[in-house]
Amino acid sequence: MVDEQALIEESTKHCEEFLQKQQRSLATFTKDSSLIYIPDEKLERFRLDSAKGILYLPLARFLDKNLDENQMMWHIYYELALYPDWRKETRMYLNRKKYWQKEIDSMTNYILDRIKKEGLEKDSAYESKIISNYVRKEVLDLLYSLDKYVSFLRVLQLCPIYRDEENFEKIILYMKEIGKTVEWISEMPKHRAFINSFLIIELYKIQPKFEECVENPFHRKIFNEPFFDFVRYQLMIQINNEQGIMERDPFIKSFIFPVFKELWKQEIDEMIFYKSKEGKEESIKGGENPFKQDDIDEVQESLESTYEEVERILEEMLEQQDQMVSSIENMMNNKMNLECYGISQGDQQLFQFYSNKMKKEREEMRQFWKKLIGDAKEEISVKKDHEIKGKLDIGNLINFYPDFIEAEKKGNYKNLPIFNRYLLESQTNILPERIEISFVIDNSGSMDPRKIEAARKALAVTLLSIDDFNRYLKNNSEQLNQKIEVLSETWFFGSKYYTVKEFNHKNIQEKEKSEIIHSIVRLDGTDGATDDGSCLKEISNRITPRQARELKKGNQIKIVFQVTDGASSFPGLAKEAVEELLSKNVEVYGFQIGKNNQVNEKIFNFVWNEGYKEPHGVIIGEEVEKLPRELLKAVGKNMKSIFNN
Repeated sequence: MVDEQALIEESTKHCEEFLQKQQRSLATFTKDSSLIYIPDEKLERFRLDSAKGILYLPLARFLDKNLDENQMMWHIYYELALYPDWRKETRMYLNRKKYWQKEIDSMTNYILDRIKKEGLEKDSAYESKIISNYVRKEVLDLLYSLDKYVSFLRVLQLCPIYRDEENFEKIILYMKEIGKTVEWISEMPKHRAFINSFLIIELYKIQPKFEECVENPFHRKIFNEPFFDFVRYQLMIQINNEQGIMERDPFIKSFIFPVFKELWKQEIDEMIFYKSKEGKEESIKGGENPFKQDDIDEVQESLESTYEEVERILEEMLEQQDQMVSSIENMMNNKMNLECYGISQGDQQLFQFYSNKMKKEREEMRQFWKKLIGDAKEEISVKKDHEIKGKLDIGNLINFYPDFIEAEKKGNYKNLPIFNRYLLESQTNILPERIEISFVIDNSGSMDPRKIEAARKALAVTLLSIDDFNRYLKNNSEQLNQKIEVLSETWFFGSKYYTVKEFNHKNIQEKEKSEIIHSIVRLDGTDGATDDGSCLKEISNRITPRQARELKKGNQIKIVFQVTDGASSFPGLAKEAVEELLSKNVEVYGFQIGKNNQVNEKIFNFVWNEGYKEPHGVIIGEEVEKLPRELLKAVGKNMKSIFNN
């Protein structure tokens, strides 16, 4: 007699061991190395708990279907194919109907006009709310179906093993089991059949027939390409470029929705409406309400999450993100008494204004920090000393296959370059203990309101993002196996220079927050000339001999970012200071904002770009609004080079 519980326990153990081996592949695919995978024998389908960062797998269903490891991984990939984009654009996914409201209103009015022509506009069965809900669901179902098609394409593109005939046949078998066949779409209205046909064509290489249509929509051409091929190619480009809903929905709206709408209107025109009888609506086709919300497209036997479950996942993600933002903002708003640090209520309100302005950019940086830390947690492979035996190198085997055939005849493979000469062993990535970032900001009289606005936004989002980064580092210190801190300071310069924010210890929260606020509200363009050289020189002088040694060894990192709206008043001193900082292994970058003339541009390039191995200055010019993103990009690039070194 088979012990069922023992079998489940053994299968669970095997599944956990297998998933552990696949952790790196899953992290690469999902862009989230912190996601945990747990088999659960009670589940019927996948369940993602985004708050805990756990994907629960339906183990019993896996066992019932007798899935091999490749099939199991395909289901996980298919379930999580849009996960990176969900995290990046959570709010966009949840608010999709707002973006499509114009199309929803257009079709709602089209149907209401048809009802009016039938003289049924006062019939309770056809009131505008019912019609509007019907249209909204049809549009959202369209988008969900195309999301699933994109999920399918992304797995094929990023995991080529599933393009192999054997593995692809197993995918087709699963799709047939859950009813996704040509016959499945033949029972649907034309517009729904059209949308679901993309997956059917992908699976079976057969174009479904649209016999009642004047023209099969897949016989059309766009830019002289067959309709299906054009759509597939464009979606593949988006996948390869790591693009998501922000690029996909406009594409759908331009090229796919018009055909969907045309077929849908044909369905509406063919409907025959009847007056309702005592609140019960009737129509043709079996006496059913033509606007009844059914689930004809939903496949209940699938392992993957349903539309409603995906919506729940997204809501949990958004709630988690909002809680994180709220916890930080609570520390920054009136609930924290900062009056002893010279912060008034007006100062806090002004700071909150800029913090709110930069929410989107800050959220993007949060996702960047999470990925950066996730990648840093992964072990790197290094050569083992004195090890001359190796493993077969598949790439070289392909390149030197003719030589391999010859060697096989002779029985001598010794000199073939098809083996890695060294075995690799895992080693944790070594990271610096301390990273200092200095922001040197021009507060001279030439900083007009537009430049001050851009600089305040840049400082607000960058300083708060570094705060976010430190929190993630603290939460992941155990996995990183070392303590790392990223500290920031702010300097203002004009005719003189001074610090506004110091390298504070993160435990002194009130002081840290108050100085972040000061960095924003005290930037007002009232400090006279542009003596940046003296400020840079002071930063260099504060580097002690001990810190200089740590910088040279890479145990510490120091980066200086300067923002100025014009040329240095003392370019010789400024260049000397930049060169001195570089000689002490400090990374230095300058950003110029505002309208430029030829002389100022020449001076800026002299200080920041001439005579170095690579340029250190970026001229943003009159497009001052680009400053926040350019500064964030520079900070992110430097952090990536440190953590992925």
